[in-house]
Amino acid sequence: MTGKNYDWTYFKRRIYINNSSAKELFRKWATPGGITEWFIEFATYESKNGAIRKPDEVVQKGDKYKWIFHKGSTVDGVVLDVVEDSLFKFTFGENDPGSNEDVTVTVTFHEQDGKVWFDILQDNMSDSKFGRVYYHISCNMGWAFHINNMKSIINCGHDLRVKGVERMHVDAPSAYPLEDYKWTKFRQKEYIKAPLEEVFIKWTTPKGITEWFIKDAEYETPDGKIGASDEVVKPNDKYTWLFHTGYEMKGKVLDVVNNSSFKFTFGKKEPGSDEDVVVNVTFNERDGMTEIELTQSNMADNDYGKVNYNLSCMVGWSYFMTNLRSIFESGFDYREKEEYLAKVSTAYSLER
Repeated sequence: MTGKNYDWTYFKRRIYINNSSAKELFRKWATPGGITEWFIEFATYESKNGAIRKPDEVVQKGDKYKWIFHKGSTVDGVVLDVVEDSLFKFTFGENDPGSNEDVTVTVTFHEQDGKVWFDILQDNMSDSKFGRVYYHISCNMGWAFHINNMKSIINCGHDLRVKGVERMHVDAPSAYPLEDYKWTKFRQKEYIKAPLEEVFIKWTTPKGITEWFIKDAEYETPDGKIGASDEVVKPNDKYTWLFHTGYEMKGKVLDVVNNSSFKFTFGKKEPGSDEDVVVNVTFNERDGMTEIELTQSNMADNDYGKVNYNLSCMVGWSYFMTNLRSIFESGFDYREKEEYLAKVSTAYSLER
């Protein structure tokens, strides 16, 4: 996708979930108890006559809600529409500070040919820097995490949410405050409950990186030799990565410091450019965990760079680094391996 005609006022995501039904997924969204099992810490719904909905009661059109997240932030809104086992629609904040217009989220539930899925359409976002960063990017990252958390809970009983600490599932320190946001660079942090040496290997060997990120990886030394699957890559190695979506990427390892950092090129800055986008990953021990800090830089400050790198990669790294944590914590790999499903599950926007 190019950024030329990209519509920042909406995005749509889809997730397929095994071992479930449209009826079960609907109740995970449309009851106060269901939505706290995978998304928020606490939910209150008040009906038009002032009654508070019970935890297992399906909420209704016109209900006012208050959601409290594990990090302490809150969201207030209104349920706009509910169709049993089919649709759940609600407001999700002002589309710009001081605006009288609301962002809306519509969730639809589907069951066909043995597959079960739901779509999330987030709409009416402002095409301003506020709307693009706070809603389009931040919420895209958030929904990608939380819907895969639901998938993790249903499939293996493991809740990926971070509770009791002042951080999100993936910290995005470059995203806030808004006035400091740069389209040419972003940073993300993830925390893995595993030894630093093991996390480092998952990034820097062909075998390790395919276990959580890509389908296949090949590294070629400057003299033309192909590295072994368990061999740590070296500076100046050229890589070929094949994703489960069918996409192939080629690049170069720029630097590797044992158990400390991994730096590589990550595509051209824009079509026809000789400049590379660069990703630098550092590894540190923090409070008994391994802190991964990923910095992606040298992206073009134009529509192409904003969509194809800043948005797409911000969401993508969030998705895959959380999958890495999932694999370490529970052994559950939530990636879709079928090409079509892989494209859908990692997409940052589908057609309406």
